[in-house]
Parts: sequence; C-alpha cells; structure tokens
Amino acid sequence: MYVRIARFEGGDPEEIDAEGALMRDGIEALRRGDATTELPARLAQVTSRVEMLVDRHNGAIAVCVYCDTAADAREADAILAEMSPANKGWGRRVSSDIYEIAMDVSTGVRSAE
Repeated sequence: MYVRIARFEGGDPEEIDAEGALMRDGIEALRRGDATTELPARLAQVTSRVEMLVDRHNGAIAVCVYCDTAADAREADAILAEMSPANKGWGRRVSSDIYEIAMDVSTGVRSAE
C-alpha cells in the first residue's frame, strides 16, 4: 500500500470545512459514477481511500490519498498535480510526496478516561 501526502499552508480556516465538503462531494460523485464532478474518473480507479488532516489554528491541510501500488500512487500524484484547489481555503501546496506504508497496526490500547 502507498500513500500520496500533499501539504497545503496558508489556507483560510473559515473555509476549511467547505473545502472538505467539496472534496467529499466530489468523491461521492465519483463513487456513483456521476460525470458532473470536477474530479477525473480515473482518480477513483487508482485510489482506495482519501483522508484530509486539518490544523485549523495554522491554516494547514494534509491530504492523504491511498493506493494499492506504487504505479497507482504515481498516477494519482500526476492527476492531482494537474488540479488546482477550488478556492483559497486550501492555501498553497507546499509539498507532495509518495510513501510506502511499511506499518499499519492498531495498538488496541486506549486510555481509561
């Protein structure tokens, strides 16, 4: 499994939720086969999961796109690099990297609060 992580800084904290909703709606449209979404259909074919991590205080976002193979991760990276954020809620992209997931383990440990 591989993950492409793109980091954005300088986003508008008040628009972060709107950006997340746009992303979620676009992904849902892809899942339904709806051609009206701005996301390319091929993106749904090469990815298995998307996470959006938010640091509202600093206006930073990290988007993690999971893929089964390194080739799929490179293709997802190329697709996403061609796209521009819908509005200033994202800020500017400061990095985009691909990692192999070497470990994904649940600890099963939780605090007793």
